[in-house]
Amino acid sequence: MYLSKTKAEFAAEAMNECSTAATSPCPGGRPGRPFWNPEAFQFMYVPAFQFQPIPGASSYIYELTDEKGVIRSFTAKDCSANLEPVWRDIPEGVVKLTVTAADKDGNKTWQAGSRTFFKLASFPDDLPGPARGYREAALKTFEYALSKPFMQHWITEGTPHPDYNHYVYPSKMSYGIIIGMLSYAGLCPERADDAMKIAVACADYLIGITPKSGPMKGIPPTYQINFRPNPETRQNLKAAERINQCMMIYPPHVGIAYLELYKATGDKKYYDAAMEIACYFRDTVEENGSWMLIRDYTTGEAIAPDYCEALREFYPFFSELCSMTGDAVWKKLCDGCVAYAESAVESYNFGGQFEDSKCSVSYSNLSHYGATTLIRYYCENYADNEEKMAVADELMRFVEDQFVIWKRPSPWNKSRFDTSLWHTPCGLEQYGWHVPIDASTSDIYYTFMEMYKAGRGELHLAKAMALADSVTRAQQENGLIPTHWMDESYRKGKGMWINCMFYAADRLLKLADFLDSLK
Repeated sequence: MYLSKTKAEFAAEAMNECSTAATSPCPGGRPGRPFWNPEAFQFMYVPAFQFQPIPGASSYIYELTDEKGVIRSFTAKDCSANLEPVWRDIPEGVVKLTVTAADKDGNKTWQAGSRTFFKLASFPDDLPGPARGYREAALKTFEYALSKPFMQHWITEGTPHPDYNHYVYPSKMSYGIIIGMLSYAGLCPERADDAMKIAVACADYLIGITPKSGPMKGIPPTYQINFRPNPETRQNLKAAERINQCMMIYPPHVGIAYLELYKATGDKKYYDAAMEIACYFRDTVEENGSWMLIRDYTTGEAIAPDYCEALREFYPFFSELCSMTGDAVWKKLCDGCVAYAESAVESYNFGGQFEDSKCSVSYSNLSHYGATTLIRYYCENYADNEEKMAVADELMRFVEDQFVIWKRPSPWNKSRFDTSLWHTPCGLEQYGWHVPIDASTSDIYYTFMEMYKAGRGELHLAKAMALADSVTRAQQENGLIPTHWMDESYRKGKGMWINCMFYAADRLLKLADFLDSLK
């Protein structure tokens, strides 16, 4: 109905793309471009690795041993050559690579390096369809959430429920709940009253715990533990460790939620709260167009050298303010966000930024979010600019290469889970939590959809729909979309993050709307 090719044709197209170095995410090696993959352990597209040149070597012998012990080899002049000569023939699974120097007569001398990694399957032709329609799945999710005590508590008490652990992250949870409930209020008029009560109560509570004076005046907190009856025994350890810190990617999210609530209610206090956040960032922007990632919540001083992922976190907020006010200052800040995001393309240092993860050194904790945000920005603003879209193509392959699993996951990664139990296909969140997550899966398929809309080929829409179908199959009959897809206990709701679930529901709605427009 939406696609003109068969599943087999899409699978063949994907295999060809994954087997050609010309369509592989550039791993580095060019002047001024470092290798981004030293911590990567899975690859779908043709990789190359940085090994040490051996003095006097005339060539290098590459030997790749697959899971069955079959060895495939080729010779190259470079010790960091790509693996294109044998990549298509290597089956899915664990691969051991050794690169050995050879003299002018072709005799092996010294080993230049070795690497063990997992070769992922490319997009297959045998994935099942959806469990239900995308719009139906999204509505079931909102209905499920609205019925739960941790949501109803906002209506009855106006405070976070003490038994829902993730309320220790008030800014992150508030943004997700406000945006989710506003969306549901528009979709389901008969439940709009309760949905709006939750959104308002959540916003009012967050405003109430936001500093009214001092260096962080108007900036909502990232962490909070004192809403619990007994915070000493029932607190989240990460939040407790960082209670005096503020991760600065979250206030702009809250600002967006306040603006949306202002438009829905007409209550100016939400606009004023959003403007207070905006003015703080207007006055603290760095020369590179971004902001310091972590500040001391009591002194306002930066306490980490990292910068915020500006395009994803700040651009939507300032763009909305620019539309609402016409003030050029917000447009200038938007331009800075774009410039900072584009500066990451040469380094590929798309490091993960999460409130429960540590700041990481270069390439040790890559995530897809920085790349997918820039891809969508190019799709929405530069679909006719081939130079920009070529970058989007490469970034999309990087995201798929490192954060999508179509069939079998690697048997080992940095998590403790048995990967044979994972629900696939799926999207993975970050190297530090390299597990299937509903929000990551949704963010990635939404980006595939935007690539299709920008004219980059039907294969992108096929991939988008395949991942969205997987979300509907992961959804429980009661409407729950589990955050984690690692095993049965997680798929039944263990460790559920409400913001992730609402994001997944929102992306399903957006894909449903787009597909409806194609009819």
